[in-house]
Amino acid sequence: MKLNSRGALLHRQLYVLLKEQIVTGRYRAGDLLPTQEALCRQFSISRITVRRALADLGEDGFIVNRQGVGAFVAARAARMKPGPDFSFIGEMRRTLKETTMKILQLEIRRCPQSIAAHLGLAEEEDALHLVRTRSCGSRPVALFDGWIPLRFAGSVTAKRLRSTSLHELIAGSFEKLGRVAQEVNAALADPIVAQALNVEINSAVLKVDRLVHNRDGAAVHYVTVWTTPLRTRLVMEVGADDIDGYNVGRLLHDVQR
Repeated sequence: MKLNSRGALLHRQLYVLLKEQIVTGRYRAGDLLPTQEALCRQFSISRITVRRALADLGEDGFIVNRQGVGAFVAARAARMKPGPDFSFIGEMRRTLKETTMKILQLEIRRCPQSIAAHLGLAEEEDALHLVRTRSCGSRPVALFDGWIPLRFAGSVTAKRLRSTSLHELIAGSFEKLGRVAQEVNAALADPIVAQALNVEINSAVLKVDRLVHNRDGAAVHYVTVWTTPLRTRLVMEVGADDIDGYNVGRLLHDVQR
């Protein structure tokens, strides 16, 4: 197989390939990866490219490089991709506990027209604009850019956000959340997203536009979430009453005939 230099950077392509083989069990904890020479021949790439990919895998904890011996799959790599937790509230609480938040912006300002329409706001109406990141240790895992109508934002402060989930502050509790609609797209990291997530500019990211309602049907939060597939997966659950093509999700093709 020859990697295509017209796509993503070659060392990132090799990184993604080897990472996927590790997390899916093709290479298990303690296994020795192919030598640098073998990888060069297999993918028709330079030794420098291979070294950069292996260095990134080592930095992210997937492999351990032993000088003069080779690269071995790290023991913790076998635990890095567990089965999904389908408990939405439980997962939100776990995320709150296991990640740290950094607020980049928290201010009242005029809401963009397109977002105001989703939130049921007047065209010139203000809303609370909240931009933040969440990180596991020193590694950022998500960038959130959200808007909250002022009538639901009274409890949202920087101090309270450090100990309480945003949706609990907005709705009163997780159980008072209602319908959630979201659109998921693949995107390329612009300079702002790349800096926030500590990834390369134009690297692949997952972009989620999400509209959250409360139990009364009012839209309480519009947020755009950016994550990197290097550290994050999207898991969804649909109830038995909602299993049809529209509720599970539908593909909209933005093409002209």
